Amino acid sequence: MSQRTKAQESLGIRLADILTRLNQGETIDIQSLPERYGISLRTAQRDLNRLAPLLQTTGTRYYRLDQNQYGRLNKDEIRRICHFAGLQDLFPEADRRFFQESLRQSIIIKGHQYENIRHRQSDFDLVTHSIEAKQTISFNYTKADGSKSHRTLDPYRLINKSGIWYLIGLENGREKTYCFTQTSQLQTTSKTYVPDVGFVEKIQNTDSISYGNQVSEIIIQISPQAAHYFLRRKLLPNQEVIRRLDNGGLLIACKNVNEIEVIPIVQYWIPHSRIVSPQELQEKIIGKLKNYINNHTEG
Repeated sequence: MSQRTKAQESLGIRLADILTRLNQGETIDIQSLPERYGISLRTAQRDLNRLAPLLQTTGTRYYRLDQNQYGRLNKDEIRRICHFAGLQDLFPEADRRFFQESLRQSIIIKGHQYENIRHRQSDFDLVTHSIEAKQTISFNYTKADGSKSHRTLDPYRLINKSGIWYLIGLENGREKTYCFTQTSQLQTTSKTYVPDVGFVEKIQNTDSISYGNQVSEIIIQISPQAAHYFLRRKLLPNQEVIRRLDNGGLLIACKNVNEIEVIPIVQYWIPHSRIVSPQELQEKIIGKLKNYINNHTEG
């Protein structure tokens, strides 16, 4: 086993143990993690950052599972969700050993806001197998406007973002993201591919899920009233605080993201957020709000 694989396995087992403890109702004190797992405090913080969307915080030290976003799973469901979420590279041997011997509970993001894909289980399994086998797939894709096309893709990852499943891969060398539920007639082909190491690293090192159509940088201003929410956890993809304003507000940069990942979040936080740059994105939000008001005004 390579050193990289050993490190990945160690991380996977550590995260699985933390998830199990959280799922059992335990509150995690970040200060206790270095001694328990033989890691630095910085590594402990990175571990919890990976789980941030699932966690509630008390002060700066204590973390617990968001009670609206967890449930008990059997071993098969645990193994499947790890594949779906693109975590299989973190569990090179745990999939066979650790899950079977130790892990009886884990985390799944649940709730009414998360799409139900149980009826697509066989398609999920097909894509997951194709990713592992590095096998090209083909499918029909229906866009939001109803237009359809036939696609051929080298699949790299299935990722859940804000409750929606996305299929990420390369199509004739171009980075692509497809909404999984908008695919149909999924099939494997006889063609295999050699993974692009640079693209794999890009997927692993970004919060964004929109590949091939990114904006290099979006700057968002956050009001003083909402600033602490954005300081507590990363609410925006690839979020980086670039300035703390004198009034207590923030300037946040999101680099290499798609506008469709950022605009809905900015809209949600109105009136406490606005896009500073590119200006046309803020104008797009204003236009949407004006259309909404006009379409919902009587008379």
